Amino acid sequence: MLLARTSTLAKLGFLLALSLLGSYIKLGPTSITFDAMSGFVAALLMGPAAGALICGLGHAAAAAVTGFPLTLPFHAATAAAMAGVGALGGLTARRFGALPAAAALVAANGLLAPALLSLLPNPLGVGLFAALWLPLTAATGANAAAALVVVLGLRRAGFGS
Repeated sequence: MLLARTSTLAKLGFLLALSLLGSYIKLGPTSITFDAMSGFVAALLMGPAAGALICGLGHAAAAAVTGFPLTLPFHAATAAAMAGVGALGGLTARRFGALPAAAALVAANGLLAPALLSLLPNPLGVGLFAALWLPLTAATGANAAAALVVVLGLRRAGFGS
């Protein structure tokens, strides 16, 4: 039992480190980076709790690297939204498989989350959604595609969980 917990902690630590590294790969003008890929891997392989943890902390790291361009409170709310996206991806993967889960991750992170977050006080107001939905959806698609390739490769190699 202890070995299983240690293994899980090691996997989470590795994925969080990858998320931090991914936060330095910018895919857009603000805090749109490659940090979500490892969170998506966590969701697809390890489930909703791991997906929520790595997606939420991964966004916090990416926002910190870019200097919280839309304010610290806004990025805290975004990290919470990302945690929800990761949990949704993990639940969808358990129920329907990795490919539908990747599609759900793109829809939730590219469209639903920015639509909801645009209603919060932020420097761009409701225009936030108009400004971010396309680059964020494209970046989320890249993150999800990379995560899907990693997950399918790990499963093929026998590292499915």
